[in-house]
Amino acid sequence: MTMNTTISSGQDVAPELRELLDADDNAAFEQALDRLIRSREQHLFLALGHLARDLHESARRLSADFSDEGLPGTMSDARTHLRDVLEMSATAAHRTLDFSEKLRPQAQSLAKQADELLVLDHADPTFAANATSLAVRVGDFAQNCDIGLGEMVEAQSWQDLSGQRVAKVEAFMAKVESSLVELVRLTGSLAGANTPAADKVSQDEVDRLLSEFGF
Repeated sequence: MTMNTTISSGQDVAPELRELLDADDNAAFEQALDRLIRSREQHLFLALGHLARDLHESARRLSADFSDEGLPGTMSDARTHLRDVLEMSATAAHRTLDFSEKLRPQAQSLAKQADELLVLDHADPTFAANATSLAVRVGDFAQNCDIGLGEMVEAQSWQDLSGQRVAKVEAFMAKVESSLVELVRLTGSLAGANTPAADKVSQDEVDRLLSEFGF
């Protein structure tokens, strides 16, 4: 009984596996096995190439203008940096909204008091007292605005910190991309592709390399 007889005629078998099972001698078996391995290597090469292309495009879209002050070492570190950016953004948004919600009622109240004062005759006995009260409230409001605006500026400083964190993630992605490109080189060599050698890969070289491989 051969290996081929152990599989029913109606059972679906991959063509490469069928060729391997149908081999009658060692030489044919070795050739079929070699073709099967090369086919699997080619599939791996294609998958790695598409992965490298996707990562390359993602990295390209990130800003390259931020200062680089260290590298995240793992994917977990990269996620942590991005979570930090989200948290800082949320904190700044809440502080800005709090400032607006605090000062808006004060501004509306001052506007109402000013309108009431404008309709009073200067000879009205209450005019001077109302004007003084309004002036005091305006001074308090201005002081609150000054404090609140300072807090808003401080809250928006998250943008500088977030830029640094995004830069770290971008640098980490560049490192991963470089590794993937090297894997494409190695796998392309196994699959018979003509892979150029270079110590460092520029963006143009990455585009050219991936284009040569059909990605």
